[in-house]
Amino acid sequence: MRDTVPNNLDQAILAFGRAWWRYGGGSDEDIYVEFGLSARSYFERLRIVLDGQAAASLDEQTRAQMHAICMRRLH
Repeated sequence: MRDTVPNNLDQAILAFGRAWWRYGGGSDEDIYVEFGLSARSYFERLRIVLDGQAAASLDEQTRAQMHAICMRRLH
């Protein structure tokens, strides 16, 4: 089972997601430069973070919209 205590990477992924969700989640290039991850890996991780304790401060509407972006970018 995944540890539910937020870590620094989770917080950074969430902060990036919060900054970019209105713009479709950020470009693949920006994600790679920021995290060294493929966009797919980033959005998979963000989806997990959104379901965890690290995202508790988000309102439900924002969380749902960010989750929808993850799903769109993953498919």
